[in-house]
This record gives sequence, structure tokens and C-alpha cells, in this order.
Amino acid sequence: MQDGDWMKLKVDLHVHTKYSHDGFMEVSDVICGAKEAGLDCVAVTDHDTCEAVSDAVRVGKKAGMLVVPGIEVKSRHGDILGLGITDVVRRKMSAKDTVSKIHELGGVAVAAHPYSLVFHPTGVRGEVKSAGFDAIEVFNSRTYFSNGLAFRAAKNRGIPMVASSDAHLVGEIGNSYSVVDCKRDVSSILDEVRAGRTEVVCGLTGLGSIMSWYLQRLRRLVNPTK
Repeated sequence: MQDGDWMKLKVDLHVHTKYSHDGFMEVSDVICGAKEAGLDCVAVTDHDTCEAVSDAVRVGKKAGMLVVPGIEVKSRHGDILGLGITDVVRRKMSAKDTVSKIHELGGVAVAAHPYSLVFHPTGVRGEVKSAGFDAIEVFNSRTYFSNGLAFRAAKNRGIPMVASSDAHLVGEIGNSYSVVDCKRDVSSILDEVRAGRTEVVCGLTGLGSIMSWYLQRLRRLVNPTK
């Protein structure tokens, strides 16, 4: 298939590289992992930086993997994905102001793991009602106990839904993803998300991978130069 062809696409819209403070993957690892997982598209959404985006787009193009540029912004109320943008959004603004800034940059604002309490206790929670999100991440593969709350919030308020892996290690990519039926380009995929024309495919990341990630984070804290 060529870019522009209409097709069903498997897209993981929440993946981290080594440029996240808690990430460990090289850009090439993300692209290879996405291909191995059978994805058609992956979004690079590092914490508060877009440093990996240009390399990811370049490497993805060579490998035939579509890459959505993005970022995960730490707002005052919790984490927010900005999809389709290449500019850094300032941290610690309110959720509403963060969403507005993402929109100003032409991006799609997604509430990431909004009710998570365990591995990512940084969701926007009640702000899903009023911040103007384009979509809610109703299933996050690393969120074990509160995906149901996110799903109900999206369904009750008629907010579009996405599912994503929130991968920090290669084997986690594609554990959850969204399916869209559109042309194979970034703008078409984001239009489908805005319109709520998504299917969600959900799977949890195993505890073994989570524990491996925690150990790598601990090693980095002990020896930050490695």
C-alpha cells in the first residue's frame, strides 16, 4: 500500500523513546518493534519533549512505518497527549490551557490514562469533563485497574476513544492499539480520531515487563550516566 490509499490501519498512539525520563528505547527500536507488532502507524509521545520526532519520522519512512509526531505533556492536572505536533508545550499549565495550546498548534489532545492510580498516577481525572479533549485513552496497557472508568467517561460524554500501549520497552509496543479506516497519512488518521471513528483493541502489558522497566529505572537512578 502507498501513502494515500484507503485502508484499515492499526495505530499505537502512545509510545516512548529514550528521550523520556523513564524511557529506554532507541528510535530504531520503536520502529522495529512497531513493525514486529504488525502495526501500520506509531506515535512517538515522549514526556515533555519532541526530541525524537524528526529521527522517528525519518527512520519510519525508510522502514515503511508511518509515524505520528507527538508529545506527552505534564499539565497541572495530569498527563495529556498532543498528537500531530512538533513543538514542545509548556509544562504545568492547567489541563484546559494545555488542550488549548495543543489545538493552537493544530494537534489532537488526548487524556492519557485519565484515572490511573498505580503505575501512572498522573491522570487528569475530573478534567475530562471540561478541558475540551478530542479523545480519551480508554485503554492503556500499563493501567491495570481504571481503564473501565475511562471507558465509561468517554461513553457517557460522547468523547472519542483510543487505546494504546504506553510502551516504554520494545515488547510492549502494540499491546493495545486503535484501528482507523482511512488514507495512510497522519492528517487522515488524526481526523478519524477527532471524529470518533475508531475501534479499540485492548491488551495489558505483563507484570514481568513492568517489573523489568522498574529495575531499569532504578539502575538509572543509581548510575545516571549509563
